[in-house]
Amino acid sequence: FEKLCSISLSHINVYACLVCGKYFQGRGLKSHAYIHSVQLSHHVFLNLHTLKFYCLPDNYEIIDSSLEDITYVLKPTFTAQHIAHLDKQAKLSRAYDGTTYLPGIVGLNNIKANDYANAVLQALSNVPPLRNYFLEEENYRRIQRPPGDIMFLLVQRFGELMRKLWNPRNFKAHVSPHEMLQAVVLCSKKNFQITKQGDGVEFLSWFLNALHAALGGTKRKKKSEWGEVPWGLS
Repeated sequence: FEKLCSISLSHINVYACLVCGKYFQGRGLKSHAYIHSVQLSHHVFLNLHTLKFYCLPDNYEIIDSSLEDITYVLKPTFTAQHIAHLDKQAKLSRAYDGTTYLPGIVGLNNIKANDYANAVLQALSNVPPLRNYFLEEENYRRIQRPPGDIMFLLVQRFGELMRKLWNPRNFKAHVSPHEMLQAVVLCSKKNFQITKQGDGVEFLSWFLNALHAALGGTKRKKKSEWGEVPWGLS
């Protein structure tokens, strides 16, 4: 889900409790995470920004290689070599519950009425040029946007979703699109929502054009950071 404290609803300095999975802000004395650790005796927390682990209420960092699987699921990374071989192998991965899945061919959670968006996002995740561009964050990490511009959030969230969909080390054979969809709601000014059905074709057209513009594309040149694009601009 979106990385918000379950109490303050703040996205600043958020920690995940690794016992119950809830999100809490801060880890200092009297913080939400601190109080949670004392009241429920849940002691291991993960900072969702720095990806560092801490023991509360004692407040010391935990360094243990056995926790690396968790950080990789939160932030998968792909090398150019790995990306080049994605379509040349069909190796099944195994989730923690024993089920097998094929990376890239996994389900997206249906939160409320977002199946129209899920269908489009899954289709786009299997368009190799688009997928490959977004799997490698370095392709767009340094793109400069005007101050206050929110549209680049779509680029970041779409890249995160692509990497999670194609992650060969997922804990489950499905992925939550919640953060991606929250960005869609915000950037579309609620024209596309999670709580009511939308038109998949309209969403596809808006989404591709929004990505194109956020990456520096223009109507005149029909180019963006990934070069010539195969769709028209409205």
